[in-house]
Amino acid sequence: MAKTMHQINLLPNHGDTLFVQFLNWALTIGRLLIILVETLALGVFLYRFSLDMQTQDLKDKIKVQRSIVQSFKPQEDVFRNLQSRLALVKTYDAQSANSPNILSKIIDEGRGHITFRKIYISNDVIRIEAQASTALPLTEFVNSLKTFPHVTGISIDKVENRTSSAEIIAGISAYLTKTGQLTGDTTDQLQTNTPFADEK
Repeated sequence: MAKTMHQINLLPNHGDTLFVQFLNWALTIGRLLIILVETLALGVFLYRFSLDMQTQDLKDKIKVQRSIVQSFKPQEDVFRNLQSRLALVKTYDAQSANSPNILSKIIDEGRGHITFRKIYISNDVIRIEAQASTALPLTEFVNSLKTFPHVTGISIDKVENRTSSAEIIAGISAYLTKTGQLTGDTTDQLQTNTPFADEK
């Protein structure tokens, strides 16, 4: 024989009073609030999940972009070096009208006799690294530098004799007078990879 189900009602059982209506309303609103809170929590969870996916996608994109940037770093270094050297050349070119043409005269003096490997230009000295097949062209070039009006002194910093390639490399410093100084407060460098003059 099936058991009889008994219904338990904890509400007062003496008519449809205002208190009973309030309790019924409170229970109904409570159920709705629970459903609303659970729905809101589920929505927040899904939104957080979508944000985590977007964050992971952004991290992957950043890794890809970083690898691309790092692959272009050597070319960027070369480009920046060329830009700085071009800016240096433009500076001296703009100031060439007000500065003595000592540098061009020095290059003209050694053209056809020696090869200029490096030229360092500062405010009061010009340092030259020259190359020749014999010592005679270097000696003639140093003697011609002594005759320049704005050169106060010449010093030979180093002499290197490369017997394997039959070359003599000399470091020469030409000190300038105050009126013959090139404009500019800082020391700059102009390095040439191709010779100004043909080697003998």
